[in-house]
Amino acid sequence: MVFLTATAVTLTGVGVASAGGPGGSGSSSTTSAAAQVQTLRDQLATRADRGDVPGTRATLSDLDPLLTDLAQGKRYSIQAKARDTAATAQQQNTEARKGVDELAGQLKARDGLPPVSALLNALLQRVLISLSSLVNDLLGGLPVPIG
Repeated sequence: MVFLTATAVTLTGVGVASAGGPGGSGSSSTTSAAAQVQTLRDQLATRADRGDVPGTRATLSDLDPLLTDLAQGKRYSIQAKARDTAATAQQQNTEARKGVDELAGQLKARDGLPPVSALLNALLQRVLISLSSLVNDLLGGLPVPIG
């Protein structure tokens, strides 16, 4: 799914994505926002898979201002559905940051517990799903090329 969404972002080009409808307008800023969300989502997944707690924390922090901008609809003119998805992703990002912060404080006392990467993936699953949905919403539900 990650690669298919990334392919959709790449294939759309600047300004081609349609975010028309109530509360949105197709623009290069919408496509740019989708690309930024996708990049940070992929970075978050990679860092979690590696068990990179400091990197995961940094990416979650990088996501916060972008998700805030998208949820508030001030910097980007996007559909109401995409704003709602961004607000959900922002909320889940905040919860995941708290969980990752707790995990970071417990790294030294982890004897016999599951690998850090497994815990990070469990903490981030909802955020990653929301970010994928947000990219789809920002791109106006463009069909994902297969093949």
